[in-house]
Amino acid sequence: MVKKIIKDKNIPKLQPSVACIGYFDGVHLGHQQLIKQTIKLAKIQNVLSCLICFEPDPMDVITGKKNNHITCYQNRLNIIESFGIEQVLIIKFNSDLMKLSPKKFVNTYLNKLNIKQLVCGYDFSFGYKGIGNITDLINYGKFETIVIPEYKVGGKKVSSTRIKESFMSGNFKLTNKLLGWDYCLELVVTNASKKGYKWLIETKLRDKHGILPKDGKYANGFVN
Repeated sequence: MVKKIIKDKNIPKLQPSVACIGYFDGVHLGHQQLIKQTIKLAKIQNVLSCLICFEPDPMDVITGKKNNHITCYQNRLNIIESFGIEQVLIIKFNSDLMKLSPKKFVNTYLNKLNIKQLVCGYDFSFGYKGIGNITDLINYGKFETIVIPEYKVGGKKVSSTRIKESFMSGNFKLTNKLLGWDYCLELVVTNASKKGYKWLIETKLRDKHGILPKDGKYANGFVN
């Protein structure tokens, strides 16, 4: 089982590790490139593989509203664990963290973790107003920064936004292709009654901030 470390201000010094960083909503094919490279490099260096993520979603704090997500917190961790990451560091994102300069963020968090290499996407941003970038990681980090290039399917970038759009439009085949795993809805029955030979069932999303496809009858992965 993956080791989960949840921390706010008191960041622990981990065992020597290779880590990747991001929010990882959906843990889609693009995210999986970071995870696979992290595990590969950790094995080469004979250190632990680590994933650094944030909770709640930084955009929730920045915008002041709860955004809809592909996966809830626990499901996201379950999927991450299935890929073989050995430990997950969950940094609680709040208004104080949001205001840190890129240099302060790196020194306060990343440089205290005993990271040998940090794997991130080419467009990873951090720090106050998201002004921190790869160059800042290289300049301020006490670790080697490994950058994963843009990952495309069908000539377009794989992203959480694209996946949400495909799912909400009813294109389940594309959604699953971009995720690299079969998406499913977790529903809770709120009301059930029998009419004739048929059961009428009302449900709601278990995660109230999850996503729903548009209304329609579905077959073969598409709305009819």
